[in-house]
Amino acid sequence: MPGTGQEELDIQFTTVNDVSPADIERAREAIGRALVHPPRPILYAKVTLNRLRDPAVPNPNLVSVRVDLNGRPVNAYAAGATMPEAIGLATARLRARVNHLAGYWEARRRRYRGTAPASRLHDETKELHDA
Repeated sequence: MPGTGQEELDIQFTTVNDVSPADIERAREAIGRALVHPPRPILYAKVTLNRLRDPAVPNPNLVSVRVDLNGRPVNAYAAGATMPEAIGLATARLRARVNHLAGYWEARRRRYRGTAPASRLHDETKELHDA
């Protein structure tokens, strides 16, 4: 079942310019760790690694992560002086966004669930009518 964290997450990678296989593997491991216990099933995960060739750019390594959590898009972007730095920043941002959505979904679930069990509410209204 997708999103259970039990199987290897299938992450699609796109690389632009000179990205080493070691950087791809580093990104696969980092993104996989960030999504090991998702709050919803993961429908897809896509990562783009880009190394700009312009020497004037201070942070030429770009990482873009796009994840679909059961229909809800989650995106994280980062730029770094080195590819490991950019991967670490993108992973941290992805983890923060997924945790934020998990808290949002939990708050919505609590709001619609009600705070008191239905049987207790029934007993309280019965006492009011008996008095």
